[in-house]
Amino acid sequence: MSALLFVHGTGVRQPAYDETLELLRTALARIAPGAPVHDCYWGATFGVPANAGTAALPGAPVPDLPADDPAPEEELTSEDRQAVVWGALYDDPLAVLRRPDDGQGLGAPAFGDRSGPEVGHRARALAEDPPERLTALLDLAGGPAAFRASLTAVLDSEPGRDALTHGLGPGQLPQAVATATVAHLLGGALRRGTPVLWTTDQRDEAVRVVTGELGGQARGIGLGVLVLHGWAAHRFGVMRAVEKRRAWLMTRIHPQAGDILKYLARGAALRAFIKDRVTAVAREHGPVTLLAHSLGGIAAVDLLAQEELPGVHHLVTVGSQAAHLHEIGALPGLDPGKPLPEHFPAWTNVYDARDLLGFPAEPVFPARVTDLELSSGQPFPAAHSGYFPNPEVHRLLGRLLGA
Repeated sequence: MSALLFVHGTGVRQPAYDETLELLRTALARIAPGAPVHDCYWGATFGVPANAGTAALPGAPVPDLPADDPAPEEELTSEDRQAVVWGALYDDPLAVLRRPDDGQGLGAPAFGDRSGPEVGHRARALAEDPPERLTALLDLAGGPAAFRASLTAVLDSEPGRDALTHGLGPGQLPQAVATATVAHLLGGALRRGTPVLWTTDQRDEAVRVVTGELGGQARGIGLGVLVLHGWAAHRFGVMRAVEKRRAWLMTRIHPQAGDILKYLARGAALRAFIKDRVTAVAREHGPVTLLAHSLGGIAAVDLLAQEELPGVHHLVTVGSQAAHLHEIGALPGLDPGKPLPEHFPAWTNVYDARDLLGFPAEPVFPARVTDLELSSGQPFPAAHSGYFPNPEVHRLLGRLLGA
């Protein structure tokens, strides 16, 4: 049985790396029992130091996007719609708790909804003692303490207190509190640099469980959130027209982009580090399956194109830009237009169409790599880390580790 060596991507630091590594170990322990999963953490040593480079970043403001121009519903598939809505909620979890404006700048009261006190009481109790089926999910996403903090923050927020006092409409309050809590939990993880550790199915199941515990019945989350937050509809436009959101992208990806720029200028040290880790793990376990994300995938392809490493049994890149860099002549270890060398190992490249930093590789390296398109159902930038909780990725790795 092969061992797995996990090389992380751009902008990743501790403790986010350890959380992702533990997620992979837990998932693969079920699929490939006994397969070792080893670390290859390089961020602190070879990445850009925190806050470096921001002094010279042009201060382009985030564009003020109109609030009255949501994406037309007919342009969105069901999965796209959910991705856009949850993208809004990750940034503004309390959106679902804000009551429609009454025309005087105040939230209109929801007549007939007197569920607030009961929902609040149930929620406080749930924060202290979540049921087992919820705890099993929470163990993958920060644990019960993180859930308690998110639920308490939602209940104590101004929109939360207002919704509990005045209601939202018959039957709406339990799911609104549940949705806001889950969005607060996952959105907070993203802001800390931790990948989303739930699949969309697990996320939706958490909403259903919490809604039920609060005395409600879960329904779908519709485009109403987009009407309240029209900018979120424009985020969907990022998938279609990136150039319209350049300022937004710059403020979100910097200084993470610094890791990539530093690698392209001085990448030899990182490649040497990955080589040393491959050699050490292969010496103990035999040829490894090398899992490389984002910039880690660039460095891995670069290294394997320059040197023959018998210690690598199979390369798996996820959310990587390696093929795109080679296509534009920017991959340091392979001259523009040149094919991969014969010694290059078997390679599977996984990408998500919603991940703006993930690219297919087959068109650039025909017959030398197998592309696998998967969808996490997450919006960008969450889609860039959505590979790690994806069961299809786990199954792929399990097959390779058992080969």
